[in-house]
Amino acid sequence: MDPQDPNSADRPRAHRPLQDAPEPDDLPQALAARARTPAPPLQPRRRLRPAIETVLLASTAALLAAVAWPIATAGLHPPPPPSEPAPTAAVVAPVAPAAVAPAVAPAVAPKIQIALLLDTSSSMDGLIDQARSQLWRVVNALDSATFQGAMPQIEIALYEYGNDNIDGDRGYIRQVSPFTAELDLVSEALFSLTTMGGEEYTGQAISRSVDELAWADGPGTLKVVYVAGNESFAQGPVAWQSAIGGAREKGIVVNTVLCDGVDDDWSAAALAGGGKFMQIDHDAVAKHIAAPQDEAIARIGRELNSTYIGYGARGSAAIGNQVAQDNNMKGYGTGSVVQRAIAKSSRNYVNPAWDLVDAMNAETFDVEGVDKSTLPAEFQTLSPSELSKVVDGKRKKRTELQAELKRLGEERDAFVTKARSEDGEGEARLDTAIVASILTQAEAAGFTIDNA
Repeated sequence: MDPQDPNSADRPRAHRPLQDAPEPDDLPQALAARARTPAPPLQPRRRLRPAIETVLLASTAALLAAVAWPIATAGLHPPPPPSEPAPTAAVVAPVAPAAVAPAVAPAVAPKIQIALLLDTSSSMDGLIDQARSQLWRVVNALDSATFQGAMPQIEIALYEYGNDNIDGDRGYIRQVSPFTAELDLVSEALFSLTTMGGEEYTGQAISRSVDELAWADGPGTLKVVYVAGNESFAQGPVAWQSAIGGAREKGIVVNTVLCDGVDDDWSAAALAGGGKFMQIDHDAVAKHIAAPQDEAIARIGRELNSTYIGYGARGSAAIGNQVAQDNNMKGYGTGSVVQRAIAKSSRNYVNPAWDLVDAMNAETFDVEGVDKSTLPAEFQTLSPSELSKVVDGKRKKRTELQAELKRLGEERDAFVTKARSEDGEGEARLDTAIVASILTQAEAAGFTIDNA
């Protein structure tokens, strides 16, 4: 009865029907059954309990249900979802263990560019002879060079300076050959040199080479100048400091080679040029150490010529020049002949501009586009497929000969190295100066030199 409501005593009271509680051991099963089916109607009790008793019983039942419900429904329903929404991103597959990445070849083929600036005044005949006879030793020293696993292209340019036969308005300086990878052209250019007394303007010679040559750029490039002479480095209208400053701006290393003269700024110029200063005896002759392999190497070097097929506008002349440079080496003795033969088996002696075998190594080369009139007479009537078969045969023969040359060359190196360790290298020469410095500078530029 509500004391605040005078009519509460007259209202009918609603009684909640009750049922007996299950035994504690049966509570989970009972609640589970209740969750599955509606509860049957309950029979009202015969007597009414006081209101307070009814409230307490109802509260107890609710509390028991709340405690027992998770127990009774365990395993019947999946767990509730997480409080935060699941991410909508796609499932990412497990990451495999990282493997060691292989060396990535550079996007642009690496290059080693060498500009030779030779004093051809009247006292420099010995220097010219050293350059002619030992060019191939320098080339062979770079045969194992790689940059990030890629083989560099070797390009050589040639300048002469200090020669009265050259126009004085041009500083007595002449570009004999621009950068080229065709080593027979470099050899031909060296044999075209003659000496004549004149003014040696080294600063201007460096400046001309820096400005005129097609220097490469980017990673995987080594750019070096070798200027060799015997007079003061400070002569001429262009200060050497300015010339070397221009070279350094282009990333060019300047090495200086003093030929039995007075060190008048030669070492200072090399220091400023990031290069090396070297003194040589320009009249010294390389000491040849006869080796058991020499005769076979020379013979195979000549035999290699038969595997070349000249084509194009330069084909015939280039074949003739190949033989001419072989003959030029004979004038300098067996050592020069052997070094050239070994060079012809190297990766640096390639001539796709005029040799059909080298040209067809490129996948993009179209043999059907070859002007047959420029081929040797015996190949002019062949069909493209027949010509390809001939080239394949020449390539196979060349590969065999080069492999034999490589084997003989390695045996010879071992023999000569042992002999030289006993007798010494002899006086410093142009080739020894270049080899000693360029290998170090190549490694500093990121190249790998396999000395095995």
